[in-house]
Amino acid sequence: MIYKINDMMFLNSRNIMILQSSKKLDDKMLELFKILIEIEHTYQLKLSLTMKIHLKFASNLLQLDLKNSLNEQ
Repeated sequence: MIYKINDMMFLNSRNIMILQSSKKLDDKMLELFKILIEIEHTYQLKLSLTMKIHLKFASNLLQLDLKNSLNEQ
């Protein structure tokens, strides 16, 4: 799926280390982030300053915010 710049996306927490007692109890998707740049099928997200991870993610790790996209239509 191809996303556009400024789309709000949920980020999959599959490859992200989270300080939680159990991975099974963690959220599968992290909070909403805005797409800043698209480079082929990777996307640079605007992450919060407290997150100490890279900024670019493959499209299979992102999920469109359906509420936001339905409101625009």
